[in-house]
Amino acid sequence: MLSNYFKIALRNLNRNRSYATLNILGLGLSIACCVLIFLLVSHHLSIDRYHAKADRTVLITTESKGEVVNREGNVPYPMGVALRQEYAFLEKTAMVSGRNNSLVTLSKPGEAPVKFKEIDVRAFAEPELFEIFDLPLVQGSMEGFRQPNTVLLTEKIARKYFGTTDAVGKSFKVNNLNDYQVVGILRDIPENTDLRYQMYCSWATLTSDPDAKRMLNNWGGINGGTQCYAILREGHTLSELETAFVGFREKYFHPEVREWYYHAAALSSVHFDPDLGTGTRKSYIWALALIGLFLLLTACVNFINMATAQALTRAREVGVRKSIGSSRAQLFWQFMSETGLIVLLSTGIGLAGAYLALPAMNKLIGANLHLPVAGGVAFYGFLAALMVSVAFLAGAYPGMAMSGFRPAAALKGAVDGQQVGGFSLRRVLVGTQFAISQALIIGAVTVTAQMEYTRKADLGFQRDGIAILPLPGRYDAIKQHTLRQQLSNVAGVESVSLCFQPPASSANWITRLRMEGRMENEIWEANLKSLDNRYLETFGIKILAGRNLEPSDTVREVLVNEEMVRKLGLASPEEILGKKLYQSADGYPVVGVVKNFNNRSLHASIMPQVMMSDAGNYDACALRLNMQSAKPALAEVEKIWLNHFPEYFFESEFLDTRLAKFYEQESIVLQLMRLFAGIAVFIGCLGLYGLAAFLVLRKRKEIGIRKTLGASIAGILWLFGKEYVRLLVVAFVLSAPLAGWAMEKWLGNYNYRIPLGISVFGLSLLLTFVVAVLTVGVQSAKAALANPVKSLQNE
Repeated sequence: MLSNYFKIALRNLNRNRSYATLNILGLGLSIACCVLIFLLVSHHLSIDRYHAKADRTVLITTESKGEVVNREGNVPYPMGVALRQEYAFLEKTAMVSGRNNSLVTLSKPGEAPVKFKEIDVRAFAEPELFEIFDLPLVQGSMEGFRQPNTVLLTEKIARKYFGTTDAVGKSFKVNNLNDYQVVGILRDIPENTDLRYQMYCSWATLTSDPDAKRMLNNWGGINGGTQCYAILREGHTLSELETAFVGFREKYFHPEVREWYYHAAALSSVHFDPDLGTGTRKSYIWALALIGLFLLLTACVNFINMATAQALTRAREVGVRKSIGSSRAQLFWQFMSETGLIVLLSTGIGLAGAYLALPAMNKLIGANLHLPVAGGVAFYGFLAALMVSVAFLAGAYPGMAMSGFRPAAALKGAVDGQQVGGFSLRRVLVGTQFAISQALIIGAVTVTAQMEYTRKADLGFQRDGIAILPLPGRYDAIKQHTLRQQLSNVAGVESVSLCFQPPASSANWITRLRMEGRMENEIWEANLKSLDNRYLETFGIKILAGRNLEPSDTVREVLVNEEMVRKLGLASPEEILGKKLYQSADGYPVVGVVKNFNNRSLHASIMPQVMMSDAGNYDACALRLNMQSAKPALAEVEKIWLNHFPEYFFESEFLDTRLAKFYEQESIVLQLMRLFAGIAVFIGCLGLYGLAAFLVLRKRKEIGIRKTLGASIAGILWLFGKEYVRLLVVAFVLSAPLAGWAMEKWLGNYNYRIPLGISVFGLSLLLTFVVAVLTVGVQSAKAALANPVKSLQNE
């Protein structure tokens, strides 16, 4: 019986190839999207869940309460030691402190040194970290890691440096400063973890460094990437640690950070907390899952539309089968077997499409997802459930409708459209499809407009034609001055400045300060910037009052911005000139006020700024270039830079490229929105095509009569067009409020944003109309131009 069902199914699909192709394509696309979304969602939900003690592991966090409350997953360096001393209910406590950039140099006798530039690969860690997390050693011993200048490498990094994992006992130099000996090899880090370091330097290296002792005992500051993890003993809870932190803060109080409070966050929550983890909001993950469901539903709706439209052409087949004894159940399962075959073919196409699209998606999101070949029980369970669900969602209604035809009416060809769902049902189904499509289009248009705004917004400084070079190694005043002078003489270089960072940066020094005549530090925070006297010229920052800094390598005077004046409650920029600002005991006079500029992304508001000359903190060299001669200028700049830093890699980055990194997540969201909106529109067009096919079939005789009575082609086209216009307008009215609300919520993450005006909605509706006209125009025109004699010959 089953083999007979599938033979007939194959014949019918072969006979109706265009119908089968459209259905397989629509379902295949939606299944491919569902597979990719499932892989992405399951990846995020599995982050750091594989550790044996994950349910008892916590991250210590810092909360700063001022004008606003700020949370971060970083803590002062002494946190680990203090927690071990204070709380016996913590089974293990460990510090880890990441380093953004590292230069690794391998030297062999008689050979040129081999260098590797590593970004976000290296961290200092206490040995207890490897008892908290499942980071097993495959070679070496943890005992050696308790000594200074020792390091643990992953298998991947060991192969990269030495060509083998047998690297215990070998050594290399980091940042041309310290030699490290490899004492252990770690198993490669899984993909589903936020702890991505591949090289762990011993914490003892820091504790044995005289220059680091002050930092390691300082409760008054936090370095980015410095974290503390702990495991609660069995029977103890997170709330117990939260309660203990009240007394802990009082004991380890620091006068410069009176508003700091410490908390603990469960490891399972860190990944989805933008303040603590990677910034991947759980709402984004569930939104993706919902989009996948919507795409699947639209494909199923397409199938129902086209299957029921096709049913009218198969009415006589049903009548014949019923006349020779077929039961309704047999006919139902016959039609379901056709659906099952289409779903099976669609799943194959969907898996192939997902496989081909995975490399692009991995590149987009920075992951390494793959289709599981073996052992993916959850994946194959999901795939089986998906196939069964799609088969019944798409096939059950058409199968029941077609198997319910009355034999006599079917054999006469007198089956009415209402018996297969009627036009009203199709309006609802296709309208729902286009409501989803228009919501996604509104989202894509909004994100595109906001991203364009971030690219063109006036940030208060020049961002085009600015190249940023690093200043590596230890501070050397003579080398800095010589480098700046030589770079200034290069043709095509218009201005050179030495600084800590460019005006807008993810790396910022944040502090609280007070103005002379006031007893207490302000409750709000200010951003400190180290820069030379050419900084304003290089970045095109305007002075509103006073003057620029005098040339100096040490702090003697400061500049502030307009926001600082406003926060201090002063009436005008001139009012602050000559007054001293104090961070601690030392105060420095304000000699100038500059126009406000964004010091972070457009998500954040402009902070009060304090700018000073402090050459010991310069990490970067900024060059304003004449872009017409930028290429030869940078080639000459590289030669000069390498003469000063021959042991380092030369690298330059344009400021606009660096600023674009602020919006990497938005860029990913934009590309995904465009992709899913495009797929939803495409699937919606298939549904519209099915609706048009049904409408043409249903109105064939009506069109013949109208043309016989003198109706024009334009009148016939409007007969079809008004149905589509009405449908799209209703879909837009339903989708626009919901999409507008969602986009307002998303735009709320920006302090500087576009208004969500009528142009966004108008453009979205226009795009939908254009696509709809292109989809049904040809079919409508063919119906309008058809010979009325052929339409009426059966009457």
